[in-house]
Amino acid sequence: MNTNKNINVVIADDHTFFREGLSKVLQANKKIKVLAQATNGLELIEFAKQYTPDVLIVDIAMPLLDGIKAVKEITRLGIRSKVIALSMHTEDSIILQMLDAGAMGFLDKNTSKEEMYEAIDSVFIHNSVYFPESTNAYMMELLMSSTYKPYPQKGVVFTPRELEVIQMICKDFTSKEIGAKLDLSPRTIDTHRVRIMEKMNVKSVAGLVAYTYSKGII
Repeated sequence: MNTNKNINVVIADDHTFFREGLSKVLQANKKIKVLAQATNGLELIEFAKQYTPDVLIVDIAMPLLDGIKAVKEITRLGIRSKVIALSMHTEDSIILQMLDAGAMGFLDKNTSKEEMYEAIDSVFIHNSVYFPESTNAYMMELLMSSTYKPYPQKGVVFTPRELEVIQMICKDFTSKEIGAKLDLSPRTIDTHRVRIMEKMNVKSVAGLVAYTYSKGII
C-alpha cells in the first residue's frame, strides 16, 4: 500500500462542536484529508457511497439512523472503508455490536489526537484492529470472552495454511509481516484473510479474533 497518499476520511457525529473540532485536528495532519462531515447515519451512508473514503470515523449514537445500523448498511453495500467507532457509549454490548457491524477500532471521545492518528494508521495502513493502550487488554478479553458472537454454529474447516495465518493475525502481525514469515506475498496473505473471514462470517479483524478464541481455534 502507498502510505504517501492522503488518507481520505469522512466523519459522522451529530454534535457540531465536536465534529468540527475533530475535523480541524485531523486536517492538521498532512496525511489526512477530511472529505465530508455527516450529521446522522443516513448522511453517512450517502457520503460513503459518494466518496468511498479510506476511513470512516463514526459516532454510535446518531439521529435518524445510528452508527451500528449505518455501518451495517455500508458493509452490505460492499464499501470497503475502514471504520473507527468514536463514542461516549462504553457499554460492552454496544461496543461489540459496532465491532460486529464492521468497525476495526473503538475510541472514547476523550481520546487524544495522537491516539486518533495511531488508530487511523492502524486500521488503514496496517489493516489491524486498534484500541488505545489503556483499554487494549480489556477489549481483547471482551472479544475473546463475550457471549455476543453471532457466528454460524456449523463446523468450519480451515486449511493448515489458514490456521497459520489466523494465529499470526491474532498476534497482531500485518499482512507484510505474515508474508515474510511464511514466504508469501502480502497480496496472497490478504487473499487468505478474506477467505478466512468469509468462512467465519465476520466483517472485521476484530470479529476474526473474537471468533478464533470463542471457537478455541488457537
